Amino acid sequence: MADHIDKTIAVYDLIAPTYSRLVEEFALPEEREKFAHKLKLKAKILDAGCAAGRDSLFFTQKNFTVVGIELSEKLLEIARKKVPQATFIKQDIRHLDFDDASFDGIWASASLLHLKRDEVLPVLENFYRLLKTPGFLFVLVKEGYGEKLVNDLLSPQTPRKFTFFQQVEMKQYLTKAGFFIEEQKRWGERERMPRGRDTHWLAYFAKK
Repeated sequence: MADHIDKTIAVYDLIAPTYSRLVEEFALPEEREKFAHKLKLKAKILDAGCAAGRDSLFFTQKNFTVVGIELSEKLLEIARKKVPQATFIKQDIRHLDFDDASFDGIWASASLLHLKRDEVLPVLENFYRLLKTPGFLFVLVKEGYGEKLVNDLLSPQTPRKFTFFQQVEMKQYLTKAGFFIEEQKRWGERERMPRGRDTHWLAYFAKK
């Protein structure tokens, strides 16, 4: 693994119990329902960067088959206890080991933002390969410029490294990877969440 990912995973291993509890406040009920509505009954979903299984639990409750991938061993331990109905695998989103057309949907909520900018397009191209036709992708990233270390509510003493994106930039990545963008939305966390941070998010629903 590249050094920047090693450091990120070390932080998540350290904060896993607290993070798994606090991140529940930042769930995306509207986006999860919309994504679920696009999929056929008993569809198979890849939760790419599943963390402690927050969204995997939601999708299993909708009777979808869920495979979650994550690099933090500590978060995976929590996910496996929380969502025994799902399958959780230690795997890097940059090196996905699944056959072509393995999934009906891929949910990538706040996982691409830990990558370097030049890693994003290859990951999206791999997502495209893994999806059936039609297949659906959800991507959520932070809006901004450049890369930086951030201390926030979820990791106050242990900064995490984020890559920030602009709307047009992420749209170009998705289009180059082959996706048709059905919907894109920008929203501020403080508009939607009681303890929202001074963060703006970019959400994309895309189709193969």
